[in-house]
Amino acid sequence: MLLTGTLGGTDFDTPDFIALQRDAGISHVTSNSCPDGHDRVLQTARMVGLDDTGSDRRKTAPELTDQTVFKLCCNPALDAFVSAWRGGITTVPIMLGPVSFLASCSQSDGTDPVRSLLKLLPVYKAVLNALAMAGCFRVQIHEPVMTAGPMTEERITAMDFAWRAMTEEMSGQAVELVLVGGGGGFWRNLPHVMSLPMGGLHVDMVRGGAELPYVLSHLNPRCGLLLGFVDGLNRFPTDICSAVRWIGDIRAKYPRRLLIVTPSTAMNIRKSDGRAPFPGPCNILSDLMRIHDGCTEGRPFTTSAKTTSVLSRVRTTA
Repeated sequence: MLLTGTLGGTDFDTPDFIALQRDAGISHVTSNSCPDGHDRVLQTARMVGLDDTGSDRRKTAPELTDQTVFKLCCNPALDAFVSAWRGGITTVPIMLGPVSFLASCSQSDGTDPVRSLLKLLPVYKAVLNALAMAGCFRVQIHEPVMTAGPMTEERITAMDFAWRAMTEEMSGQAVELVLVGGGGGFWRNLPHVMSLPMGGLHVDMVRGGAELPYVLSHLNPRCGLLLGFVDGLNRFPTDICSAVRWIGDIRAKYPRRLLIVTPSTAMNIRKSDGRAPFPGPCNILSDLMRIHDGCTEGRPFTTSAKTTSVLSRVRTTA
């Protein structure tokens, strides 16, 4: 099966734009987007009870101490999912992974903040259970720490423990956890990534496509594959023909593999006033649909009349 999807991005979480994506044929529509990685960290901090009200938003990270207590204070992923569901659209909520969140924090005594994982995991389990009860079937978990350079043994162990704990919590709930790194490849962390119990994996084909053969030879057959052929930053043109050939080869060798064509990264495209500029997102959505059409209808350089009509509506939302 071949689907199309997004990874989130600036202004992509409004009800109108979620509906536009669905109308354009995007089947893996995300919700709970954030403008950038720092906003995602701050959102997660509020979620787990680290209130940053009144703090300097330029502060690099929340600070943890031995007395830090994590508790579920809000659930933005659930709120975004329910909001879209009320509009008749089932979305894929985005969350920052527990290890990546802790790695973004600082520890008052100078030790690795990832050591607080055992205290944090119950909050993540509560969030995932709430999403499952609301009817969510797939959650996109971002782990940028896995593309930021080699991880220490302590963090590798923590990542393994966290994903196994979250997967076990979701066993029997029919909720898939999709792992998305940052921009680029996993590099030396790739063997460890492939050992994690996930329901889907995103590969940045623009900047980390050289890893795809290794991924295909080690990925669990039941694990979906998100292929980021379209530059999420709208800086590099999309090689439609190459994407169509890659997908054709993968579908021939792995006919039961769920494939989702996506941007290479979350679409962090902003104007100085904070609004998403166009035609950037429009170009990204158009290329996603051109790849899909090329794989399903043999027309890689054309866009269906329906998609063209929807994209014209996208431009008017700027």
